Amino acid sequence: MFAGTFPFRDHVFHSNPDSVGKALSPYLPPQKTGYWQSAAGWLYEQSRDETDTAIPLVSPDGQWGIAFWGRLDNREQLIHALSLPMHCDDAALILAGWRQWAEQLPQHLIGDFALAVLDTRSHLLFLARDPMGVKPLYYRFDEQGLVFGSSVPAINAIHPQRPTPDTEWMVRYLWGLSFQPQTTAYTEIQKLPPGHSLTLKLHGTPQISCWHQWRDDAPMATRRDPHWVNEYRAVLETSIRCRMRACERFGSESSGGIDSSTITAYLAKYLALPTEQLYCFGFTLSELEAEYILETSRYCGVAHNYLVTTLNYLETSVLERTLQVLGYPDEHANAVLHIPFYRECALHGINRLFSGFGGDEVVTNPGNLLPYELLDEGLYAALWDITPGHYLSRPLRFAKRSFIRKNPAFHTGLLSAYQQRWPDCIIRAEVAERFGIRQRYMDNARFDAPFRRINDFILRHHLHRMQLTARLENCTLVAASYGIDYCWPLWDVRLVQQYLSTPAIEKVGPHGMGRYLHRRAIDGTVPPKVAWKPTKNMGNVVTESVSAWRYGQPEELLDLDPRLAELIDLPKWHKQVDSFARSDAIIDDTQAFSLKRNVNAVRRLNLWLRSL
Repeated sequence: MFAGTFPFRDHVFHSNPDSVGKALSPYLPPQKTGYWQSAAGWLYEQSRDETDTAIPLVSPDGQWGIAFWGRLDNREQLIHALSLPMHCDDAALILAGWRQWAEQLPQHLIGDFALAVLDTRSHLLFLARDPMGVKPLYYRFDEQGLVFGSSVPAINAIHPQRPTPDTEWMVRYLWGLSFQPQTTAYTEIQKLPPGHSLTLKLHGTPQISCWHQWRDDAPMATRRDPHWVNEYRAVLETSIRCRMRACERFGSESSGGIDSSTITAYLAKYLALPTEQLYCFGFTLSELEAEYILETSRYCGVAHNYLVTTLNYLETSVLERTLQVLGYPDEHANAVLHIPFYRECALHGINRLFSGFGGDEVVTNPGNLLPYELLDEGLYAALWDITPGHYLSRPLRFAKRSFIRKNPAFHTGLLSAYQQRWPDCIIRAEVAERFGIRQRYMDNARFDAPFRRINDFILRHHLHRMQLTARLENCTLVAASYGIDYCWPLWDVRLVQQYLSTPAIEKVGPHGMGRYLHRRAIDGTVPPKVAWKPTKNMGNVVTESVSAWRYGQPEELLDLDPRLAELIDLPKWHKQVDSFARSDAIIDDTQAFSLKRNVNAVRRLNLWLRSL
């Protein structure tokens, strides 16, 4: 992790390395730190790597300073292209790459990373971030210059002026709509979007450029070819193995589903002693989760399974820690929900945790849009192949699909749920109207409805959903506060591109079997019971009830910071708090969903504003 400044002339930013270091790692001291000050600004970097490499890396002539957080997966190609020795570290590759390619450097890198380059001779700052957004990078720009860092608290430790809470962000947060590519909870602080770079010259303004573009280049095919499965499997294996570098003991999140089971099974396959080196972590909140989690562990020889049977995401101490690490309320719940995993990893000396997150969005996408795609191309034989049903229902479904010419405006199931929940929104009507909250909320209920191609849905919806990036950012930082490096192999840029470049017919099997490309690729490694499970359904929720999260003091929910109170419909909120506090209140599933969301959002916002 790192932070730094790029001041304009006659301006000096705070440069106490200790305070910056404490802001970056408030709970777990790093193994190594480094500080470099130059005429162009300064860099502070910290690492848990115990090698002798200096950080930040400075060129011998003192012209360039390099800060790097992450992992490079194409080291051999870079070493060959730059004529460097095999033992050089990632920062040395970045420095040599900057000499060779300058601002085109990120286009040559594969991995999860955030980086900064300070050029003292040209008085230039360059920042870049990986395409998937795994490693966060924030900045604050004003007339004094630019401050940047791996976390918002690091920026606040440097800049002399306190940032201002963003009212629109708070309003959106109250109804789960705060995710944006650049904005944060503060009006003055922004984040560099994934796959983008920032260039700033003396007395200039930041120039933001998108350096990564996805290719929509899948050929049209009407028959399946094993070649595509082999190609996909090869990239999948690479995406997992490259993240196992320089580590002896691993953690793997295990939900019992196809995505997490894929990661667990391949880790076990590649480890010499999986019974000793691999630990699995999962929730058993539904009827079948434990059964499927343990099925993968049994099949793969995993001996250590840590299963969580209840949730504790309303603990004040947990929320306070998260605020200290992130600098503002977490936008994705998993950053907090998975803290039991981080704690257990720390107890067992595990510093790398793998997750199957990202599969549903791309590589294990069910492919529900393929009928539209085939219909538009006039490929009726292929459409018949993927039509489900028996000898009576199948012809009827095929006939119905053959006459589909118009998309629905909304996803049918989501529209009903969203309409039922909207009356429970606690944002004041005039405030919601000012910021267009209802329209933004209902737009989410469109989901895949506007699209007729699998790749269009992925490229224009999933890969632009900042909710996904928020999960990566939040989980990366909170896990790092426990000394954990989070890894998402199914969110690998090469694997995602391989899927996008694969013919659509490969993604859905006969009779409409979804996730077909991935299922065939993992067959024989993941237990058949999991790999070929027809649905994601894990049965009814059995351990999380209203009473499981209905704790805390109602007074806390009514004693609101004035900046929050002015945004809320207080009579409606007081009525909901009364339901929250009463053990005899009857709450249906829709009300429970909205009430939990409201309670969580209000508590987090209130705690944050009070802390300021």
